[in-house]
Amino acid sequence: MEQMPDLRIPTNDEGLGATRQTAHEFVRSVLRRAILNGELGSGSRLVQAELAAMLDVSTTPVREALRDLATEGLVQFDPHRGAIVSELSAEDVHDIYEIRRVLEPLAMRQAVPNVSDALLARLRKLHQGMLDEPHSVDWVDRNRVFHMAVYETAASPRLAAIIRNLQDASVMYIGASLKHKPGLREDANHGHAEILDALEKRDVEAAVKALDEHLRTSIDAFDTGVEEEG
Repeated sequence: MEQMPDLRIPTNDEGLGATRQTAHEFVRSVLRRAILNGELGSGSRLVQAELAAMLDVSTTPVREALRDLATEGLVQFDPHRGAIVSELSAEDVHDIYEIRRVLEPLAMRQAVPNVSDALLARLRKLHQGMLDEPHSVDWVDRNRVFHMAVYETAASPRLAAIIRNLQDASVMYIGASLKHKPGLREDANHGHAEILDALEKRDVEAAVKALDEHLRTSIDAFDTGVEEEG
């Protein structure tokens, strides 16, 4: 029988618990973060009773949280295995990244003219945190926040929302890719540095180029993992 890993519960300074939450919101936040960071990998079983005991809540908020996550596409309900972390094929992941390589440069072009000194300071702090962070769970979370901080500066909130959904659908595989390609973190940090340098110069074309190379690095790492498993 599959065993669920112990979930790391974020502290208040990581955002969770910084505001008053219902049990339902608490469970959803913990599970969502664990899935997006790869702590709960693709295909992992999500047993309601085990989750309730682990998070010290009743099964009702767990059931409600799983339904919410299913609506987001992060969880699937299998007739034989119950709730599981969504599984995407290699083709699905490639489709997502191809769409991201179209939409994210568009958002980047919109964002660069709006880049403020405050945003640059935030990005530098996130980048430094990724350089210093020894744990992949936190690294993946910072990586996601880094990119969305830029796209949310774009002129189109709807475009940023679409990209966020695409990132949520693919980011769970970044954690797995880090295991298959140990150098990915260093490559990605280099990519972030190039993006940050272009943003500091307000150089649209350089930022778009750095972003596209960064996305290609991620999908290449995923392909390497698939080949090794095959």
